[in-house]
Order: sequence, then C-alpha cells, then structure tokens
Amino acid sequence: MRTITVKPILTDEQVKKLEGEFINESYIKQLINTDTRVLNEKGEPLLVFKKNCIPSNHCKLAYPVFKKAIGKTSNRGKAGGKHNFKVGDIVDGSVVGKVLSGNRFITLKKDGTLSNSPRSKNVNSSIIGYADRYPRIPYCRQTAFTEKHFEKYSKTLPYLQSISKLFEEFLPERYKNQKNEWDKTSEDFKIHGTVFTTITVNKNFRTACHVDAGDLKEGFGNLAVLQTGEYEGAYTVIPKYGVAVDVRNCDIAFFDVHELHGNTQTISKKPYERISIICYYRKKMIDCGTAQQELERIKNAR
Repeated sequence: MRTITVKPILTDEQVKKLEGEFINESYIKQLINTDTRVLNEKGEPLLVFKKNCIPSNHCKLAYPVFKKAIGKTSNRGKAGGKHNFKVGDIVDGSVVGKVLSGNRFITLKKDGTLSNSPRSKNVNSSIIGYADRYPRIPYCRQTAFTEKHFEKYSKTLPYLQSISKLFEEFLPERYKNQKNEWDKTSEDFKIHGTVFTTITVNKNFRTACHVDAGDLKEGFGNLAVLQTGEYEGAYTVIPKYGVAVDVRNCDIAFFDVHELHGNTQTISKKPYERISIICYYRKKMIDCGTAQQELERIKNAR
C-alpha cells in the first residue's frame, strides 16, 4: 500500500461556502482507486483505501438486505442538497409553510400551524442498527428496520464484522478509540462483533457537500459500496485537499467524515444500483441504558 501526503488547496472559508452544494470533478486533483493511505499536512490519516477486500460471499449476503432497508427520508439536511421550494408549494402532499436557510423547510400541519420538524429534500437513505435519544424520540432504540426485520438484519453481520476487522487492521489507533466507547455502551444497543452502533445505507444518492454529525470524532468513517450494473463517477470527494476516492463492490474506504465531503455526479452506462454503506459509532450511544431502562423512559414520556 502506497502512502501519500496532501496539503489543503482550499481555505476554510472556501470550504464553508461549499456546504450544501453539489461538487464536480474540477475539485479533484488526485483520484484514489488503488490501495492507498492518505495523510494530511500534519501527518494524520485523512483516507485509507483498500480495494476488493471484503469477502464476496459476505457482500452477496448483505446486498439484498441493505436494498430492502432503504426508504425515503427528508432528514438528511445539507447532504440532500439545496431546494427551490417556496411558501405555498406542495411537497409530498404537504404545504410549505416556511423556508429556512440553505437546505431545510417546514411544512404546515392539518390545523394550519407550522410543524415542529424541519425537513429537507427526499432522498433514498435509511439507518439500521441502533439510534440514540433526541428531543422528539427521547429514548434509545433499535431502528425501525432492525426491529421489524431482525433476522434479515442479522444476515448483514458477517459483512459488517469484516469491515470492523479491516478497520482494526488499517487504523488501529482510531479503532482503539472507537472500541473504548463501544465497550462502555449497553450490550442492547451495539452491533456485536464490530465497533459500530449504526449503519447508514443510501441508494443512488448523490450527497451534496456536508460534514457528518453525531458520530464519534475520535473514531473514523467506514465507507463501503455494493453495486449492480455499470456507471462512472459517484466519486467521494474531500474538496479541501482535492482528493477523491472511487469506492466499488467489496472495496473499503476509511476517511475523516468530519472534513467536508460529497459525491460527484453518477453517469450511467447501463441500469445500475449503487448502495453505499457508512458504518460508525454514534457518540451519544454511550448515554443509553439497558433496553429495560430505555423502555421505562418510553413509559415516562407518555
């Protein structure tokens, strides 16, 4: 595996202006598609890419499950890209009542008042595994897919465990940081045999430039792809450094998801599906009690 060092080609101010915008290939100075370790100007890991390293039988077993898990969501914020909606527009059967800055808007409830939940554009994206507490749902829980289809979810474990082992092999210090938090997390809310709690799965979703929120900063993002058909593009770009990676079937890319990143356009050669899988530890999962304790929180919240 070769090692390269990169320096910023954009200022922090220039990077900030790209938030919520779709990126193109003009920002790419180096496209990574062979086994490579990329260090930033401080000598810290920015990206590690390993080609065709996840066992193919694990990929085949996981693919139909991830495909089934993916649904529509309007909760991806800046990653969903900017919209052109105006007050009064109809979006998925609801009336836009207020437009917020950038990528979000609020629809009206049936009584004409504003909803309490801002939305962004609908995209094909879901989460599996476990989720932490937040104001609208103040208890830790299995995600909807995991709860309804636990047997199917279990079929993804060999695939996810393979990724976790590769994480340990190629980024042992970051793996150790994440495992320390994972070890202290309730057994009821973590993906066993890994150092993950949560998996985001996307289908044919070109993300606009964003920074991942909610995952452990001391850990690292784990990005894999399962695909059918043929396409070009869909590179994952870190514009500050002019680096992009072309992740394909059974490849793995570990990268700093707290650096702004997004995808280039996908150019279809034949009908295709590109399912991207992002594995991580949600930092607030450390606050979860046992399943029984979280059940009590549900009862008390009613």
